[in-house]
Amino acid sequence: MTPKTIYREITAVGLLMASHPIDWLVRQMPQPRPISADDPIILSHGHGGTRSSLFGLASYLRLSGFSNLHFFEYPRRQSVARSTAQIAELAERVGAKSGGVHLIGHSMGGYLSRRYARSAPPGAVRSLITLGSPYSIDQRSPRELAIFGDEDPIILAPERRQIRPEMFRELVILDGTGHLALVYHPEALKRVELELNSNSRSRQGAGLH
Repeated sequence: MTPKTIYREITAVGLLMASHPIDWLVRQMPQPRPISADDPIILSHGHGGTRSSLFGLASYLRLSGFSNLHFFEYPRRQSVARSTAQIAELAERVGAKSGGVHLIGHSMGGYLSRRYARSAPPGAVRSLITLGSPYSIDQRSPRELAIFGDEDPIILAPERRQIRPEMFRELVILDGTGHLALVYHPEALKRVELELNSNSRSRQGAGLH
């Protein structure tokens, strides 16, 4: 890793550690029911993480006007099949009235989101955004915005020669970026916001996309 990437990863670790006590306080407060007209967004953390791993991303989205946020959390040792079934249950519950959800996942959370999106009913998934998530060369995920760091030592970004038709809808590889820093990178945050604006039913036609 370059010094720039190492600095970003260390900063991301520090932000992650600081987010834990803040998230603990948030959990103690009464949680109001979302009243936003925005489509629901489901945020899924990586393997071994918690929802506080995505505290920075969630804060950015709220500041951007997306308040209908939901977190999908799963145990470290739970099977992929069980986790996929649970995210499906959450998506069906929170998306019942809106007609669809937006899925954003970091690392394993993105992989689980992709698995659900692959078998979801038509129209159930309005956006699929993954950040440093495991993938296969022969996968087909034509709706997915996939964002990777070029110096990620955990999930290597795919090489251009490996890309197959409909493997992703769009592939973004950020320079000087590792694994944890993806969820804080300004360009990644902006890409996420633009994708949500483009696919949000409540914002289409409002000049936001």
